[in-house]
Amino acid sequence: MDTAQSGAPAPVLFGKSRALLGWQGFTMHIPREWNPGKFSGTRAKGDLRIDDPNGVRIEISWEKVSTKTPDIAKSVANFLKQLQKNGKKSKMPLQISEKAHVISRKRTDKTQITNFGWVGDANAGISCGYGFSWYCPVCERVAFAQLFGHKNERPGKIEALAREIFGELECHGTGGWETWSAFDFAIDVPVEFELKNAKILLNKLDLEWIRPRPIAFQGWGRRAERLRLQRFPVANVLLDGKTLEEWSDWNIVSKNKILRVGAAQETLIKGHEGLIYEGGAKDFRSHLTVKLFDKILRRTTPAAQIRVWNCTQSNRIFAFESEVSSANIHVPDDVLDGLACH
Repeated sequence: MDTAQSGAPAPVLFGKSRALLGWQGFTMHIPREWNPGKFSGTRAKGDLRIDDPNGVRIEISWEKVSTKTPDIAKSVANFLKQLQKNGKKSKMPLQISEKAHVISRKRTDKTQITNFGWVGDANAGISCGYGFSWYCPVCERVAFAQLFGHKNERPGKIEALAREIFGELECHGTGGWETWSAFDFAIDVPVEFELKNAKILLNKLDLEWIRPRPIAFQGWGRRAERLRLQRFPVANVLLDGKTLEEWSDWNIVSKNKILRVGAAQETLIKGHEGLIYEGGAKDFRSHLTVKLFDKILRRTTPAAQIRVWNCTQSNRIFAFESEVSSANIHVPDDVLDGLACH
């Protein structure tokens, strides 16, 4: 319904550009200038902090639990009690918003939804906070999400902003895939692959996902399956006086601590001229073990690949690395199909 015709106030982010944020199964749309400032942990237990140009805006924490009846309301009450206690110690008392409303308790995709809010010193760097906690029976995690107000921001506006952003927050992927998105990139990765390493520095990205090798017979002689995405900014500067192959041979291939690959072959990637390298484990014993069990079990382990391309539209160089089993040989192409490089 048109807000002007209905008389309802426009959303806080009305007319503002937003981007998809995806991390450890959580997805939501946030203002484009907001991005992860700090992250730690795994899909089972961890936390994520999202910053805007002026400081911290959102904190999300989660933990997988063994019981399906966690007491969310009690956990939130303890959190608010400790928050008030800390405020008194620092001589910055705060008030609890007893009627905070961020997420409807009628939502069926989350259970034990408990809203909360608090208001502190209007002149403080963080003046208030609104959020909610819940249990998700699908990903079996208890999660806690909170959005902060900055100095002299009206609590009512921050509560409305939290309601708008958290209203579409999801905590797990669909169809066996999870979306990872931040800093103007987005990629879908099978849920079986868990994030192992993530480095984000000055628009340079390096993320690696691992699928542990199967236990028992299916895992004999196998290596863990891997997917890795690297993104390098200002490609025109990096390639100044060099071909893509020359740059890639030195910066991607020679610095790779895991794979040993052959000479590059020219190919087309995402509509751009690119390179593909094929090979296997750099560790000789690991490489020999895979070959030995392939022969004994009459199977074929696909070659590891590194694909490199220069996206001229975004002026970035991408490198996508993959080690997969024959059952997942389609996965690298599927992942690349969903990656937008510009």
